[in-house]
Amino acid sequence: MKKYALPLLLFFLLTLCKQAVFAQRVQALQPDIEVDSILWTKPWASKLSFDPISKHLFYTTADGNIYEVFEDLQTDSLRFNILNHGIQKVQGLCFQDSTLFLCGNIWYTTTGIGLVMKGVLQPNGSRIWKTVLTTEAYPTSSSTGDHGFSAINIDPDGQYLYFSSGTRTSFGEVETNNGQYPGLREQALTSKIFRIPISAEYIYLYNDSLFLASSGYVFAEGTRNAYDMAWNQEKHLFSIDNAGDRDDPEELNWLQAGQHYGFPWRIGGNTNPLTNPSYDASQDPLVNQASGAYLSGHFAADPNFPIAPAITFTEPLRNLGSAADYYKEEGTGQIKKASESGVPVRTFTAHRSPLGLVIDAKKQFGKAYSGKGFILSFMPGGDSTGYTPLSPWGSPCPFVDPSRELVMMDLFFDSTLQDYAIKTSNVVTGFYLPVDAEQVGNQLYIIENNGALWKLSFPLPDQIPAGAESGIFAYPNPIEGQIQIYYPNPSLESRYLELNDLDGKLIWRSNSFQNEFLTLPAPFITNGAYYLEIKTANKCLAKQKVLFVQ
Repeated sequence: MKKYALPLLLFFLLTLCKQAVFAQRVQALQPDIEVDSILWTKPWASKLSFDPISKHLFYTTADGNIYEVFEDLQTDSLRFNILNHGIQKVQGLCFQDSTLFLCGNIWYTTTGIGLVMKGVLQPNGSRIWKTVLTTEAYPTSSSTGDHGFSAINIDPDGQYLYFSSGTRTSFGEVETNNGQYPGLREQALTSKIFRIPISAEYIYLYNDSLFLASSGYVFAEGTRNAYDMAWNQEKHLFSIDNAGDRDDPEELNWLQAGQHYGFPWRIGGNTNPLTNPSYDASQDPLVNQASGAYLSGHFAADPNFPIAPAITFTEPLRNLGSAADYYKEEGTGQIKKASESGVPVRTFTAHRSPLGLVIDAKKQFGKAYSGKGFILSFMPGGDSTGYTPLSPWGSPCPFVDPSRELVMMDLFFDSTLQDYAIKTSNVVTGFYLPVDAEQVGNQLYIIENNGALWKLSFPLPDQIPAGAESGIFAYPNPIEGQIQIYYPNPSLESRYLELNDLDGKLIWRSNSFQNEFLTLPAPFITNGAYYLEIKTANKCLAKQKVLFVQ
């Protein structure tokens, strides 16, 4: 363990040096992506989301504080805390119209409670907080809590809330919490994806398998720590998942109703070795014998490991490469790369701890980025053993894989296997402990756990979708957080946009512009249908009917 003594020192040295590295640390690997630094966030940032009403980003810290970002001023302001919403550890944040949703936990010494709360916006800018869901107290594995409730998400039709409940164990081992719970492993409330109506309030979940099975609230199970989710254009839901201290791949899963994703019997496409009663961890090439889990005896043979249910588990997606695709052969421990060996990995290099899943479902990015998925890596890359002095807590890191980048994923459906797979490439590098990402139009914002908020600007769509009316096209239509406009302007004349109601009354007018492609924040108006017109000083050039659904 001596080689892990430096990480905390290095972590604090990096923090002290942050002003020097702020401007140049993150770099685009592609010439058409622009990188800007916005601000230094408060420590232990956890989630990031865009408010369609204020047009501002909000982020949470692990202790329950919620900050509003004022990008133009490069500053943030505390808006809410645990005294408002009551969640001790916030790990989920999202908006639907004017309502803010949070999820997380209250941790006690030996138990925890899962919570989903909503803050309903008031005319004076405050929020009235209401309980959406709470759980019965369930046993934890330690006094600091477990993976907990996270990754709250809303389906594209705005009908349901989805959220994750992580595991209380690392890989299904017994966790007694200092002898409080002899023989205890997972619980009814752990290792699941829940779905509830978005209008629900005061739901109570018992820590009881029969109750949950009949409740209709369990969407899927067998996930370990699905810390983020995203929807693709076909309205299919995906989640990321990390794998624990063994060198098993980290997962990207297509979440489907009623499916079981294998935990604790399957992890990253591999069989959990604890299912073998004669398992000898000292002979397992995928176990780092300098890891805390090995030294604590968590990899000891476990003849009482639960028998797997008689069902077919749903496996993680295949990564065909060429990024984040290193893996270790289970028999030999030899490090290979999927894009070179021809053997797909399910899904990412071990210990990357994938976070910040984003899918450009509305195709607001242009060129090669249109419709693609994106994923961050929380942990920095290490050597062939998974060691690096940049690891903040001496945790295992990705072996050989440099990590620290934004990976672009081409998700495609394999009709033969009736499953998705991905092809990957790196597009931006230099992040340190990034925890979340949020797409706003053609921009991607990325927040680090103890560092910076970054803005990546991608090219606008360079081909106008079919369906343009009178030569003008506003997209997406219906319009949510932003208006994106295309109209040819070969003479570079000055123009402006007008928004009129269906009776022709002027509602809003933009500043003048000359660009053919234009992205503007949507004005604060009542939802409904309007006419969007592009004008010069003397005439109306084009007109399109648009729908606002902010």
